[in-house]
Amino acid sequence: MTLAAKTEYACLAMLELAQHYDSLQPVQVRRIAEEHGIPSPFLVQILQDLKRARLVTSTRGAAGGYRLARTPEEVTLADVFDVVEGNSVPTTCSSTDSPMAPVLLDVCNELSIARHKQLANITLAELLARATVEAGPMWYI
Repeated sequence: MTLAAKTEYACLAMLELAQHYDSLQPVQVRRIAEEHGIPSPFLVQILQDLKRARLVTSTRGAAGGYRLARTPEEVTLADVFDVVEGNSVPTTCSSTDSPMAPVLLDVCNELSIARHKQLANITLAELLARATVEAGPMWYI
């Protein structure tokens, strides 16, 4: 499965905000963009979409930025994907008039529903925990 750049950037931004959730300080767009290699203008558009969906809040000014609107335990990947990609099931699977096309459409619908259910079971907090385990402990000398 390949993620669209917009979806990947939205997920990375949300994970960055989740990582800083306990600090109670907003995270600047510039910091997120630099940390994850996301073009700033594109990131601003994504964060505005997430704000309209009430997944993030923003603070203006020099010390401003973005914060999660809910705890990382309450935000799922389905929440993020729904904002960026929409939550729709396919209505067509092909442009053919084949009598077999409805069977393929049924499978596409089943896959779409299963994907959404799986994404709804993964929170930002769980992803942060996975990232910590995969990165392993850091040793400083």
